[in-house]
Amino acid sequence: MKIGYAYRSRVEPQLDEQVKRLEESGCERIYREELSGVRAERKTLKKCFDNLRADDTLVVCRLDRLGSSIEQVLQLLNELYSMQVTFISLDENFNTNGLTGQVLNHITEALLKLKKNVFLSRVHEGRQEAKAKGVKFGRKEGSVNSRNKKKPQQCRQLYDNGIPVSRIMTLLNIRSYATVYRYLRQTGAYPTMAKEDVVKPAKLSKKELQKLKQEAYDNSHQLDLF
Repeated sequence: MKIGYAYRSRVEPQLDEQVKRLEESGCERIYREELSGVRAERKTLKKCFDNLRADDTLVVCRLDRLGSSIEQVLQLLNELYSMQVTFISLDENFNTNGLTGQVLNHITEALLKLKKNVFLSRVHEGRQEAKAKGVKFGRKEGSVNSRNKKKPQQCRQLYDNGIPVSRIMTLLNIRSYATVYRYLRQTGAYPTMAKEDVVKPAKLSKKELQKLKQEAYDNSHQLDLF
């Protein structure tokens, strides 16, 4: 099936001309996108993609109707190719059918990978330059998020009362085993700290343990943690 997609922009506020051209090109169904801003979500385009099937053909009047940036257009072209959907842009006489589509797919994949590698490279270079200037990344060793000051103590109490580490992670909404063990070391569960720095929690009764579990569970639904 030949499907058209029309997009209203500030330069071309009316869709009538686009729809007319798409109909003349043989489109059996046309999706119309009318947005209030450049960054608005293209819900109609998403709906269009959801309804595309292999061997369909998507037609637009110009390439910039498909996306607002080169990267976005390349990503969508790559997605269309993986769906086995032909893409046609009328103004550019652009058609991804056959060998042209295969070549284009390799080019788009290479360009997207290049863009990602360039970005990662710049991030790495920036971090190295910052480190050379004395900038330190991450939290200070042993520091805790201001909203999570009770976490080390809660970890130790649960651990001392026989709660498995995996269960502690669930109760306290901690996503890393390393974080739990860091808290345990911090509270003296492992002899890696000076005695004066160790805080030893008291053994809990069953009632107190149940209360702690409930408190930890409630907190896990309120805080954004690691």
